[in-house]
Amino acid sequence: MSKPIMRTDKWPLQATASQRQMMQQTLHQYRAFCRALSCVVLNNWPALNRASSFALAVERLVHPTAKNPSPRHRYFAQKFYKFPSYLRRAAIEFAHGQVSSYLTRYRDWQGGARSRRSTRPPVFKSAGGMLPCHVSRAAVQAGCAVHRRQSQAVGRA
Repeated sequence: MSKPIMRTDKWPLQATASQRQMMQQTLHQYRAFCRALSCVVLNNWPALNRASSFALAVERLVHPTAKNPSPRHRYFAQKFYKFPSYLRRAAIEFAHGQVSSYLTRYRDWQGGARSRRSTRPPVFKSAGGMLPCHVSRAAVQAGCAVHRRQSQAVGRA
């Protein structure tokens, strides 16, 4: 049985100055959303961690819908009007990871797992290296690049 071979093609897009500016604005809004959402997740962690669906529980807190017309945190509907759902869900997963990591590191620090006695407690950083799911670091720095994957099965000769 042969394994499929993955081939990746990278096609650079020639983004105009206005397109690069729009990408930067999108990135700025996404990062602001992630920072604010991280604080909401940290403050509501016990209830969110017990929920059967973490993402759904967070969306109930911040996203107004027909069944949930007035969420607890109205700031998100006012500040991030019409924020795309795929970016919102990516931000929820990012915030989940950030808060979970911070709480694990803090619990370990309290338990005495330190390199030195004078080691300070970990600090919650809500703004660490976040990028939307469709943007790479190189794309942010030099425009944008599209990746296309093709799967090819290698047959026996």
